[in-house]
This record gives sequence, structure tokens and C-alpha cells, in this order.
Amino acid sequence: MRAGRIRSAAIATCCAVLLGAGLLGYAQVALSKDVAERYAAKPAGWDSPAGKCVVCHSLERGGATRVAPNLWGIVGAQKGRAKGYGYSLALAKAGGVWTERDLDEYLSAPNRFLPGTSKTISGLPNAKERAELIAFLATLKD
Repeated sequence: MRAGRIRSAAIATCCAVLLGAGLLGYAQVALSKDVAERYAAKPAGWDSPAGKCVVCHSLERGGATRVAPNLWGIVGAQKGRAKGYGYSLALAKAGGVWTERDLDEYLSAPNRFLPGTSKTISGLPNAKERAELIAFLATLKD
């Protein structure tokens, strides 16, 4: 029994030393100029009315799908248009195009507009903020 305690203490000490060394190494990397500059970069649109959206969506023409599909050309685009993206069944079957009115209703209360959607925001209650966002999204086109 005593050998088990000693072994456990030795393992705990080794883990603490390795963890401490790892954290020290991480702190040195985190303080490097290269890493600081990389994390200081903000995605395109961060300072726009779509600033909240860029956490999940890209706004650039041909931009990558992040957690959610790219929003370039969304106004007037087919709903569920991004190939390979795992849309909710509700959105995949919705059909039609994203009009400014649809976007306003969707962004106001996604689950009310499209029950079963997987959109994780509860909605943007401020009508002026939604209008500014939709007007901005309408500029993202060729």
C-alpha cells in the first residue's frame, strides 16, 4: 500500500513538473511578436455592421466556410446554397431566396421564422441594427 502512495506521489510530481514546463514554454510562445500579430488580426468585416457575424461567417467573395456558410451574395441567394455545408433539415427544405424581408424575420427570431433551424443565435431584437446589417449584406455582391 505504501509503494502505491509513493508511486502516485512520484507520478503527480512528474505531471506537475511537465505541466509547469509546458506552461512556461507556452507563455514564451504566447509572448512572441509573431504569435501576437497573428492573433491581433481580425477577420474581414469585423468593424462593419456584420461584426458579430464574422465570428462564424466569412464575408469575402469566395471566402471559406467557417462554423457557418460564407455570406457573400446572401441577399437574393438560394436558401441552403453552400455545397457541402450541413444545413438543418428545416433550412435545406425551405426553398426560395433570401430576401431582405426574410433575412429581417430570420435574424429577428430564427426559430420562429424557420422552426427547426440550427441557427444558434436567439435573434437580433434591435430593428435598426438588423436593418443596418441587412443593408450591409446587400452590398456584398459582384
